[in-house]
Amino acid sequence: MTIVVLAAFTTGVFVSASASQVLNVFVTNFPKTHVGQDPASLVTLRCQGSPVIARQLFCTRSHSDGTPPENFTVPVGTVLVVTDVSWRIDGGRGYAGNSTIFTLELRQQLSNHRSLVFISYQVADVDGVAFKDEHLTTGFVVSPGVTMEAPSDALAILYGYLVNTG
Repeated sequence: MTIVVLAAFTTGVFVSASASQVLNVFVTNFPKTHVGQDPASLVTLRCQGSPVIARQLFCTRSHSDGTPPENFTVPVGTVLVVTDVSWRIDGGRGYAGNSTIFTLELRQQLSNHRSLVFISYQVADVDGVAFKDEHLTTGFVVSPGVTMEAPSDALAILYGYLVNTG
């Protein structure tokens, strides 16, 4: 594969093409990201515990162009596929060396049913902080109208993409 790519760069169009023409060829021929999704469907969420409702995560969506984050809920007609989770819990110095469990649950509002979709363990450092970055093999799906819940003192960054369902 490497030889084919190198040959393509050193022969034909690429030798005489401008940088914008080369970029256009790549964008046209390789429109998907490393997870097979259009770049516009990628989502990065910064989630913290709600100051009002125990365990409920309050998430804001970060944008690639630097515009201010906005409150995030899964839009109707789509689902969110979470592919990576970074989390942090600060238990304070008294918690140093203790095992820390981080969980993500999905709660359906009407029935109050909870589903465990993610669990992770880490030992807190000397300052009582536990953190971990995890890439999920298959990920998990979050539907519209579902509330995400985690330990109240947790900070989580969720990475994934939106998929149209309708």
